[in-house]
Amino acid sequence: MGQSPNDEARRTAVIGGGIAGLTAAYRLARQGHRVTLWEQDEQLGGLAAAFELPSGAEIEKFYHHLFMSDRAIIELMEELGIGSRLRWIDSNVGFFYDGRIYPLTTATDLIRLPFIPVVDRVRLGLITLYLQRISTSSGGWKRFERVTAWEWLRRTAGQRAFNRVWGAQLRAKFGPRAPEIAMAWFWNKIFLRTQSRPGLLAREQLGYIDGSFNVLIDRLADACRELGVDIRTGTGVEALERHDESASQFTLVGADGRRDDADIVVATIPSPLIMRLIPDMPAAYAQQLTSMIYQGAIVILLQLDRKLSDIYWLNIGDDRLPFTGIIEHTNLLDPADYGGAHLVYVGKYLDWDHPFVTMTDDELRHEVVPKLRLVNPGFDDSWIERMWVFRARAAQPIVTLEYSEKVPPHRSPVAGLYVANMSQIYPEDRGTNYAVDLGNRIAEIIDEDLAAGSA
Repeated sequence: MGQSPNDEARRTAVIGGGIAGLTAAYRLARQGHRVTLWEQDEQLGGLAAAFELPSGAEIEKFYHHLFMSDRAIIELMEELGIGSRLRWIDSNVGFFYDGRIYPLTTATDLIRLPFIPVVDRVRLGLITLYLQRISTSSGGWKRFERVTAWEWLRRTAGQRAFNRVWGAQLRAKFGPRAPEIAMAWFWNKIFLRTQSRPGLLAREQLGYIDGSFNVLIDRLADACRELGVDIRTGTGVEALERHDESASQFTLVGADGRRDDADIVVATIPSPLIMRLIPDMPAAYAQQLTSMIYQGAIVILLQLDRKLSDIYWLNIGDDRLPFTGIIEHTNLLDPADYGGAHLVYVGKYLDWDHPFVTMTDDELRHEVVPKLRLVNPGFDDSWIERMWVFRARAAQPIVTLEYSEKVPPHRSPVAGLYVANMSQIYPEDRGTNYAVDLGNRIAEIIDEDLAAGSA
């Protein structure tokens, strides 16, 4: 078991109360640090946080699930005594093209797509099998760092199949940035999905926490408090002052004017925000931080009185729908868990200058809702019982060519300052499992540095 903090313990500040920050705080407290965690929002959990529905059930603001390969978060749940709350459920995936939904749940579904010729379907199937066989551990994927997904897929699949399937999905997700995305990112998405299938021809199984991801967030926060972590919500850090000759390395200045000293600081916030805390960051590291481009996200969550479709995860391959995907949560979970309501996420990744960003909720409803009739011609606005809109400015980093050279190291050039955010989980780009892994990793690095006398 970890040590209890005491007056002689090293003072460590964690900036950011998402799952990465909470995990880091938990691990460091177990190592004997006196930890203070700062979170600018009133609620912990970051993008994984859930809210309460009128039925009393809770659901995430931004859609979430787990894959069978997500070992870090599964092991943390077991450690915290909530492993039994994780459910594995058969999923189904669809592809929307030219006004129709096509099943895309198994490998054989891919080669049955009727809107491309048989020869193209065979090529898509062979390419998918090829990408699935390149594992993360083999390192073979690294050659995909030097070519864009747009170029590689168009060349291997052919222009016709590319335009109708993978090119359409790249456009739906990345908009005008679609031609910039590294093939390493696309390979990872194909590989990851296969890791959640018990067999090649089996249906994908996805994990969901019974009661929402708040079950993990709340238990992790409680475990931190039990170890003496001082969790401060509703107060962000405005500045980070450094001291060359002082009893402490840093002074954190809160938005409320509070000032706290710390020997070690762990920043789990997006890279550009770190530059606001330390504007005079050494140039080379500053360049790595500022070179990271983040996509924003807008999610419209609809509570309907009936199903929109039979598909859980609907990929969009039709340019008439201005969405990245439609995720019908209650096609994975039972509507009975939510008082009989049907819950549908309509999600869009976008740059922060997109017109959707400045639209009011009512304007978004007017823009988005009528287009759902393309998915279900019978859909009517009267089906909507409630609607919520959630926005995130830095939902995920964009993986471009030679991305590994842009990733900032966890050990910053400022002694005692460590960075652990989503830009560093490459070849992944986001995910709660990788947030847990980040928290574990940064605590190990700090422990190693303290043992070596270099922290």
